[in-house]
Amino acid sequence: MGAGQSTSQTHSPGRALHVLRVTPSSPASKTDIEPLFDFVVGFEGSSLSSHDQLDANQLERIVEAHEGRVLNLLVWSSKKKQTRGSARSGY
Repeated sequence: MGAGQSTSQTHSPGRALHVLRVTPSSPASKTDIEPLFDFVVGFEGSSLSSHDQLDANQLERIVEAHEGRVLNLLVWSSKKKQTRGSARSGY
């Protein structure tokens, strides 16, 4: 699981959720998400735009709605300066 397509983006995204930690043994722990370096910028092939109001609570509801299924997140890496797909399994 993990890496998908990568796209070059040299500047940080305007709207994103900063990944501060990944819970051990969680579905996210089985992906290539890197705490502190990664930012969630979208999901399921749809990136956030300036009018979107995605916040941590909404993302949590989206993750819960995908329970038992795979949720593909778009993640921007501040380390690699690129966006990639990162699969996350449901609970």
